[in-house]
Amino acid sequence: MSEPLVDDIETLRAALDRSPDDVKVTLSLPRKSAEKVLALLDAERTTGAVVIPIKEVFTTTEAATILGLSRPTLMKLIEAGEIAHVKVGTHHRIPAQAILDFQRARQARREKAAEALAGFSNQIGLVD
Repeated sequence: MSEPLVDDIETLRAALDRSPDDVKVTLSLPRKSAEKVLALLDAERTTGAVVIPIKEVFTTTEAATILGLSRPTLMKLIEAGEIAHVKVGTHHRIPAQAILDFQRARQARREKAAEALAGFSNQIGLVD
């Protein structure tokens, strides 16, 4: 681990120890670490769930588990082009970013469907 990253971890840990409320710190992160922090915060904001990938590419079984899908369903989504993948020999591998992108798109579709259902309920008089 690089020295600046170790220092930033200690800075953040000390700030958390000092305050039970919001924490304000200034960090200098390598780009790759900053991208991971952004993905973590974005996932928490959009889905409420936080998945911290410990690797960058997952097997189809691992990706299906993370997404809460069966492996056959995941394979259908891959074949339909809804989830990005790479081939390693004859095997499909799913990048962590593709899993996150799919989760975001799925959440957006759910929100749009909920809005449409609410609008329809209002139209037919189910809700005042």
